[in-house]
Amino acid sequence: MKIIGINGSPRANGNTKAALDIMGEVFAREGIDFEVLHIGHQLAPCSGCFRCAKTHTCTLPDDGLNDMYQRLIQADGVVFGSPVYFASITSGMRCFMDRMGCIDMNNGRQFRFKVGVPLVVARRAGAVNAIDELVHYINYAQMIIPGSLYWPLVYGNKPGEVAQDPEGVQTVQVLAQSMAYVMKAMEAGKSQIPLPELPRKAYTNFVR
Repeated sequence: MKIIGINGSPRANGNTKAALDIMGEVFAREGIDFEVLHIGHQLAPCSGCFRCAKTHTCTLPDDGLNDMYQRLIQADGVVFGSPVYFASITSGMRCFMDRMGCIDMNNGRQFRFKVGVPLVVARRAGAVNAIDELVHYINYAQMIIPGSLYWPLVYGNKPGEVAQDPEGVQTVQVLAQSMAYVMKAMEAGKSQIPLPELPRKAYTNFVR
């Protein structure tokens, strides 16, 4: 089994990476492979062209997103991590979620019934707003979202400060344990309970 963590911070080794690493320690004890992909500033925003409906890939100039998408398809679970700068997820994380979501809904919903969780790091406020944003994307992808003892957030400002938030550390540790349990339970049940058929999506336009 494998889980991929998405580091939506411009900083490759800031508090978001530290929080992901805390979860990674739990995954290692559970015998689950864990890899972190760093987004940074590299991604362009979605253009809304919907050419991915035909190509099943993003047709914008190659910036690494298609490779990341293929790697996520192979994973069993995904942790979507973002710091909070202005009461929301970062612009890089939004570009990632917009484009990844657009490709996936036009490619047979490859994230469907994978396990996915949000993970947010904040200095002070805006964390719950950011969690809500990530949950909207994860839920639309039909991913399974396990919970923890609290909302999946950790507090910290300077790199490494998340370690000084014991409740936050415990929260993401339990979140990792929940992910591992759900993934293993789903794997054990695959032979007994097949996935439901994916229907053709009905689109309704309220402008008449």
